[in-house]
Amino acid sequence: MMITAIDTETTGLLEAEGADISLQPYIIELCAIQFSDDFEIVNEIDTFVKPPRPVTPMITKITGITNNHVANAPIFAEIVRPLISVFFGSHTMVAHNLTFDLMMVVNELRRLGKEFQFPYPPVQFCTVEQSMHIKGHRLKNGELYELATGKTIDGAHRARVDVLATIENYKWLKGI
Repeated sequence: MMITAIDTETTGLLEAEGADISLQPYIIELCAIQFSDDFEIVNEIDTFVKPPRPVTPMITKITGITNNHVANAPIFAEIVRPLISVFFGSHTMVAHNLTFDLMMVVNELRRLGKEFQFPYPPVQFCTVEQSMHIKGHRLKNGELYELATGKTIDGAHRARVDVLATIENYKWLKGI
């Protein structure tokens, strides 16, 4: 069974559902790692993505991602095929805030008219939702990672770092 974990860094937060697609934020960094049920990495994509609008100072402060990082990056349309290959054959999709990351991908695909041409895994696992019982509220990815591993995340709010932490959190929450 294949599993794909994903994280996105973006130009902002999602607008309300139904808002014009042009008002929705854009992905500026994406990492997706497909792994087998014994946690061997099978496929991955880790890339900056060039948005059609500038990265704001607020987003740079949160993520460390600047306009220089994305200036020569591929646009989302150029990474769709490699992204599909990382999801193809996966039974489960894992993310820390799954609704956010999934909607970011959906919105980018909508802009390209490809929303229904993506191999969405049938099972979705959100580590935020699955960990709510631990402290009775939403845990940040780093907080959950510390509980799961006893270590702190170095470089949070970068897609690859967050995906690798999410995989560890997934293992811990599944009791693996």
